Amino acid sequence: MKRKRALLLLVAYGFSATLAIFYGLVEKRSLFATFLLFHLLVCLLVPLFHGMWEEKLSAQWKRAWVPFDQKGMLYGLGLGAMLMTGVMAGTWLLISGGIVNASHVKYTLNDWGVTPDWLLPFSLYLVVVNSLLEELLWRGFVLERLLDALARPVAVLISGFFYCLYHLVVGVILFGLLWGVLITGLVFGTGLLWGWLKGLFPTVYATWLSHLMADLGIILALHIWVY
Repeated sequence: MKRKRALLLLVAYGFSATLAIFYGLVEKRSLFATFLLFHLLVCLLVPLFHGMWEEKLSAQWKRAWVPFDQKGMLYGLGLGAMLMTGVMAGTWLLISGGIVNASHVKYTLNDWGVTPDWLLPFSLYLVVVNSLLEELLWRGFVLERLLDALARPVAVLISGFFYCLYHLVVGVILFGLLWGVLITGLVFGTGLLWGWLKGLFPTVYATWLSHLMADLGIILALHIWVY
């Protein structure tokens, strides 16, 4: 019963992330509201209170950061460099081929509050803070608890599914249904890759640096081809 309850809670947490993104972007049309709901409520408060409820918060926080893993950092940087290159190359192909309308992407982001004046703060926040909070949530809080009840492949698949699910909302709005689904599929594959990397390097450094560089590729593409 305890295992079943824990799994149901994790499923609820997973869907809450998508609901937060949907409400912030579709209903409020505000990235500020979206980040507030997703990062503060889902990524920070849910794990915080859940960890306090389990009475394991301090030990789990320490396990996320200790020991400092130099080898993991190198793997993360190497994988991140490949992901960043892939993101930028893919964006260039989609825009130069007329598949994605850069003007539509810029208009939508402006409508969400990412005006040229706010582009730099948004960029820094997305690259540094968003990447860290998502890794602490999906490859940390969620994946570790799934592993207590499920085999690693299944746990990685479930955490990867919930990680990619809310990217579908963003992808469809920015790129249309077909390309939104296809790009979400790539996000799912990347989530599985980070889940595998987490198994090799349990602390956050490897997946965070890899994620950070992938998000950096998105931001560089925005600066070069959209704004």
